[in-house]
Amino acid sequence: MRQQRFSFGPFLLNLDNGTLLRKGEHVAVGRRGVLLLAALLKRQGEIVTKAELMDAAWPGASVEESNLSVQIALLRKAIGLAADGEEWISTIPRIGYRIPSACPSPEESVDELLPKPSLAVLPFANLSNDPEQEFFADGLADEIIATLSKIPGLIVIARSSSFAYKGRPTDVRRIAEDLGVRYVAEGSIRKSGNRVRVVAQLSDGVTGSHLWAERYDRELDDIFAVQDDVAGRIVTEVSAALSPVEIALWPGVASGGSTNMEAYQCFLRGRAMQRGATQNLAVFERTSELFRRAIALDPAYPAPYAALGMALAHAYYNRWTDEPEHALAEAERLTDEAIERDPADPFAHGVAALVAMYRKDFGRWAAEVGEALLLNPNFAPALSLRATLNIYSGSPRAAIHDLERAMRLDPHFTQGYLHHLGVAHIVAGDYETAATILKERILLVPETDMSRAYLSAALGSLGYLDEARQVWGELMAINPSYSYADRIAHMPFKNPEDLARIARGLDRAGLLTSPDASS
Repeated sequence: MRQQRFSFGPFLLNLDNGTLLRKGEHVAVGRRGVLLLAALLKRQGEIVTKAELMDAAWPGASVEESNLSVQIALLRKAIGLAADGEEWISTIPRIGYRIPSACPSPEESVDELLPKPSLAVLPFANLSNDPEQEFFADGLADEIIATLSKIPGLIVIARSSSFAYKGRPTDVRRIAEDLGVRYVAEGSIRKSGNRVRVVAQLSDGVTGSHLWAERYDRELDDIFAVQDDVAGRIVTEVSAALSPVEIALWPGVASGGSTNMEAYQCFLRGRAMQRGATQNLAVFERTSELFRRAIALDPAYPAPYAALGMALAHAYYNRWTDEPEHALAEAERLTDEAIERDPADPFAHGVAALVAMYRKDFGRWAAEVGEALLLNPNFAPALSLRATLNIYSGSPRAAIHDLERAMRLDPHFTQGYLHHLGVAHIVAGDYETAATILKERILLVPETDMSRAYLSAALGSLGYLDEARQVWGELMAINPSYSYADRIAHMPFKNPEDLARIARGLDRAGLLTSPDASS
């Protein structure tokens, strides 16, 4: 009889007798914990969906998803942390869980590890009489997030997720639980004339107690010094959970601001619009005008160069200009100028990577996204860009790792990462997982055509031909002009077999040769 044993790190799971050992010592995890661990380890390195885990732990029974969450939490508590300070079992938001395929060796001690400190910076409340100053309050929180994100050992939640709580009642413990963080920073700003009052505080997300609070009454020109001090005080409070090396690697506060307050405010206004929910030609024209004004007021100020480069790159992609190639060339020039003025700005390198992606310049794409992540390990969009690069370069497993980390840093933007995560699993040949992920993405973005195209390919590869044709029919109802030849076939896959794998799935369902698929 074949023994059913699985090892990961210092653990040995023995299904023959239902035990989990850690360096020979028994670990109490319970029967359901053993079943869940077995389901995860049988597919180590792969995402196991919530439905699959519930079937494994409660076979033949109908249970609420909350039961699974409780069991996973108990299991995590029992086995502790991996040698890198991360959880052994990682959460894939809305999809399921996984245990990484490359686990630390049993010789690595995990007894004294502390979890990596994690933090969310909430949008600062605008207490000014002028609602138009909202952008100024947002800008302060943005800069603090950007500064803290550069610390290698600190997990900082992305702006798009922390700002999802804007205008909502603040329950520190609930927000910390939602975002999976230990600390929450928040505050307010009141601007009156040339004076500004900033109140900032840091709270423990477990107890809800305040760890530090400070009030600043300053001249408007001192706003950068306030940003520096708030970031520095937060680092001081969480430094006990950071290694001396990680603190030493923190570059501190960036020096790329502007002494011209009108230029700074033009930049903040433009950036607020650029990050808004509505993106169209009118928004592009207005943000471009604001960024160009900021550059004219302070030609040495690097931030608006990169932001204008981003705007023009989006204009190229969305065809908001009659001369898209000219827009892309200007975007490249502007990002080069931004990097020349501030080589340590991860955002500028991220925009340069985006432009390189549109140009299909794989060399610069890789170099710029690598530099962006070296400067800011918490830069979720750069992780997504590197994942896309790895998908097209034939390294889907590396892409999956980056996308899962991006979703950890930016859980409220899960829909933005799920499409590429599904494509990565198709390229890796994991069609079941790809189909599950892409279906979830369609639930979040009902009008998507591209996710339906790849889902049809995954379903075709699995032999679910009728379902593949049904999904393709939905796609054509959304976008009647969609075709494989004009869209997927033009994606820059370096390995022809990766593109052929997608084509075979569609062809198996009779979609590649149908008029709708190939026209």
